[in-house]
Amino acid sequence: MFGRSKRIQPPLPNSEFVALQPHGEIFPWPRGMALTALDDVVVLEIPLELFGNDKKIGECLFGPDDMEINSPPGVDRFFIRLKPGMTVSLAKSVQARVISDDGKPRRIKAKLPPWDVRKES
Repeated sequence: MFGRSKRIQPPLPNSEFVALQPHGEIFPWPRGMALTALDDVVVLEIPLELFGNDKKIGECLFGPDDMEINSPPGVDRFFIRLKPGMTVSLAKSVQARVISDDGKPRRIKAKLPPWDVRKES
């Protein structure tokens, strides 16, 4: 007879990591994932649909009071400017991208939310 097989769980992913995000490249931003700027200036471009028709910014976007938010008229996206150490998270998953003045990649620390689906079952 064969021995009873044992299912081995892969290790859990780290709940925190640093990404070097290229200028202009779209990346998935899961709801609840906290992003912290590590470099001088990080501008995140996010779709306005995050807010829906009747939501307030404070219900969907969580960050420091001195975080800069800009939504140019006639554009379906808004921009967040973060200084080093500033952390921001969202109430809804979106596709975002980093825009840098000099076109160079920016370092961002990402922390997965406690309810992330990549848990042991």
